[in-house]
Amino acid sequence: MDYSSDWLARAQLLMQQSRPDQAASELRRHLTRDPHEPVAHALLAVCLLDEEAQLPTAQQEAELAIHLAPEYDFAFYALALVQHRQHRLKEAMAAINQALALDPTDANYHHLLGSLRLQSGQLPAALQAARTGLSFDSEHAGLHSLEARTLARQGHGAAASAAARAALGHGAESSSVQAQAGWVALETNRPAEALENFREALRLDPTSEFARQGLVEALKARHWVYRTFMRFMYWVSSLGARLRLGLFIGAYAVAHFVPVLLPVYLVFAYLSWFKDALFNSLLRVNRYGRYALSPAQTLHSTHFLALLGLAAAAGLGMLLLPVPGLGTLAFVALGLLFPLVGTERLAGQPQRQRYSRWAGWALAAVGALSVALAMLGLDSDGQLYNQLFMTFLYGTVAYTWLFALS
Repeated sequence: MDYSSDWLARAQLLMQQSRPDQAASELRRHLTRDPHEPVAHALLAVCLLDEEAQLPTAQQEAELAIHLAPEYDFAFYALALVQHRQHRLKEAMAAINQALALDPTDANYHHLLGSLRLQSGQLPAALQAARTGLSFDSEHAGLHSLEARTLARQGHGAAASAAARAALGHGAESSSVQAQAGWVALETNRPAEALENFREALRLDPTSEFARQGLVEALKARHWVYRTFMRFMYWVSSLGARLRLGLFIGAYAVAHFVPVLLPVYLVFAYLSWFKDALFNSLLRVNRYGRYALSPAQTLHSTHFLALLGLAAAAGLGMLLLPVPGLGTLAFVALGLLFPLVGTERLAGQPQRQRYSRWAGWALAAVGALSVALAMLGLDSDGQLYNQLFMTFLYGTVAYTWLFALS
């Protein structure tokens, strides 16, 4: 028996057993013998998906598979998976459409297409992809989950719950299916049920970041304020981009011309920015919540509380102490909360997150200079201070408008 001829079966078995590192080693051994094997290159790309540092290599492997076999549909699917992990939705959409053009009957391809459309806010198209895929594989748990998520986003709670139950019926032992059911429960206002789904998902896969994030959201949703606002935001996310922009501008205009509604507008405006940071900070005093937060979330909460505490201390000091510049310090600390939180919100959009971080540092520099001038009395006529402080204020307002719909 030629042991080397079984490389594909061994690699696929290792991948099914969630042992991608060993599968990658098997594939690389085969590629040393046959470097022109497109199947091995495509499977190796899939094996490298879970490691951020390996994504460029994964893309090279998928592209090489396509180069070696332009008619090989799975190679385009592998490329789409890699591009999805790199948050390149447009390129991923093009790749998966090419895979479907070569094989329109593969349910996994329809699942990825629907997931990309859901992430892009194309709800009707996502639902169509889910149902088309189910017409080829009615027991595909992922497609049932995708159908459930899309229906929940569209406000069809009963249909979404039925689809989530169908998904669990075909994949109850899947961490991903359990987590998807948890998100459906959250989006249909059933936080207690969502909590159980996320706990089960983490029992099945303790390393699942998707389930851990859901658990954090479910814990926060026990607070009625967060739950109410979360439902409002789900509704807003179901609108098209132009409708969301119109809603944002319209609400501002109404609050401007009907002053009695200004407090309501301000509450929603501030919650839209700070709800996650505020409620993550509250979770730190919860005996379960503190363990659910990731190190990055805990660090971000610390920065948020530090700025908030600095603003509060400076505001109180302004009332009690004859120290110049404390009011400016309070305003600057509060203003910097916007780019701090805004940058965190853009974690899935690397380029925009980079722009947001640069904007935040620029605002911090201008704000720090205005505070220094006010405290040290270096600007005798106050002209430079006024210019810097107004630049900071207008820059903060411009930042919120530029990144409000991200």
